[in-house]
Amino acid sequence: MSNSLRSVLITGCSSGIGLAAAQLLAKSGYQVISGVRCDEDVLQLRKLQLPNLQPVLLDVTSDEDVTRVIKSIAETSPAGLHALINNAGRGLPAAVELSSLDDVRSLLEVNTIAPLRLIQACLPLLRQAKGRIINVSSMNGTMALPMVGAYSASKFALEALSDTLRVGLRSWQVSVSIIRPGQVRPSIFHKAREALKHHRDQIPTELKPGYDIMYSRAAEFNERGADSNTSPEKVATAILKAVTAKWPRTHYHVGLDAFGMRLMNALVPQRLIDRILARVIGSLK
Repeated sequence: MSNSLRSVLITGCSSGIGLAAAQLLAKSGYQVISGVRCDEDVLQLRKLQLPNLQPVLLDVTSDEDVTRVIKSIAETSPAGLHALINNAGRGLPAAVELSSLDDVRSLLEVNTIAPLRLIQACLPLLRQAKGRIINVSSMNGTMALPMVGAYSASKFALEALSDTLRVGLRSWQVSVSIIRPGQVRPSIFHKAREALKHHRDQIPTELKPGYDIMYSRAAEFNERGADSNTSPEKVATAILKAVTAKWPRTHYHVGLDAFGMRLMNALVPQRLIDRILARVIGSLK
């Protein structure tokens, strides 16, 4: 790959938004370092035969992996890093009360701590290039919905980190943007289907009257999400805008549902939102 191309690091590129963004940015003339977690994913990315696309093994929860990848970027990108795109993430579709603390810790490690780890590691290279940080959040990072409370908590925290970094890094002209998709139709919905069934089977007998219908409704909404009109490619287009803009926006909303939730947050009283959500999920008595 040419060292004259501006370098971009993207995490979570094995599928969905990360894969779509990696391909789009590589085709747009960027040197794309695409983080994936296994050798099979590396081989799949190489089969795309995009000369500007460099797959690398990267476990975002590993200090050793992050150090290795950043050292390699520093050696091959003398101009520094144009953009860090924190996309890797996972979900936890379950009632907060019934979520194990180990599962919640793991979720926070991937969705919140890992992006901060990468930001801290990449900042010397980002300062050098006067680059930009792009964090893929979610509308669940602005509104905590039933059955995804822990996931929402991880994204709310990522949004807070993004907001404070955006102000704190102004001296070095390093911008921070947040991508807020609504429901996107990647493979996460297939994983969520299995997770919902697993967690539903483990509801304690005494709590089934309250939680059973909530898990049932959550499964229905999950299937609708799998058929969402918002594709990973649409989110990738927003990421490309954040990468290429002379003055990147602080927030990019993707999908009609994202704009709907944004409007609801701005105009509807919280108690009414709570009542609407309770009715939708089946917990209103």
